[in-house]
Amino acid sequence: MHVNEKNFKNEKVNAGGEETDVENEFGKKMEEPEAEERLTEDSIAVETDIDIDEIPNPENIDEAGKTLNYLKNALKRLKKECEDSNSNYLKSLADFENFRKRMNREKEESLKFSNERLLKDMLPAIDYLDLAIGHSAYYLGQDSSGNLKSFIDGVKLAYDEFIKILKNHGVEIIETSGKNFDPNFHEAVEILEDSGEPDGKIIAEKRKGYVFKERLLRPAMVSIAKNKN
Repeated sequence: MHVNEKNFKNEKVNAGGEETDVENEFGKKMEEPEAEERLTEDSIAVETDIDIDEIPNPENIDEAGKTLNYLKNALKRLKKECEDSNSNYLKSLADFENFRKRMNREKEESLKFSNERLLKDMLPAIDYLDLAIGHSAYYLGQDSSGNLKSFIDGVKLAYDEFIKILKNHGVEIIETSGKNFDPNFHEAVEILEDSGEPDGKIIAEKRKGYVFKERLLRPAMVSIAKNKN
């Protein structure tokens, strides 16, 4: 006889005119077997991060469809996470590479112009030597002993040695003779009208200018021509 397991506990059986408690007759009550957990449509839609090994084997086509749907959703999410991670990795890699290149450029530039301040501080001393040589012509004509000429020759040797040191470190004198005024390299301190030269022509150099490895170290002070008309 088939017994309904759901009502098994309370059911009585009449045997030989006597009621017999089924539980007493057969011992402990039969417990309902635990139902194996199965994926539902709701769990498939929400739970997409359980371990693959925890997914039970489907027992019918309906369960197989639900499992397949879950795996498809999980695969889509993993693909999206993989693409995002790869994109973030490439972005971080590009940022690091740009940072490395920028640091290398700054390091190279720092080494390249490391002596700039020292060389610039030498310029006033060179200016004094240049002025001494320029103003010596008048006094040399009046010197009969020749001592002044020997002194000026020594000053010229010192001046030439300074210029040589500057050139060895990449410093060049800015050309002004016969040049037109260039605000990138020249500083106009005097304007001469009706000099007979075209506008902007450099007439005289007041102080030498220098460039250090194509970077302006100091502009040249010059006088330039300007016509009234």
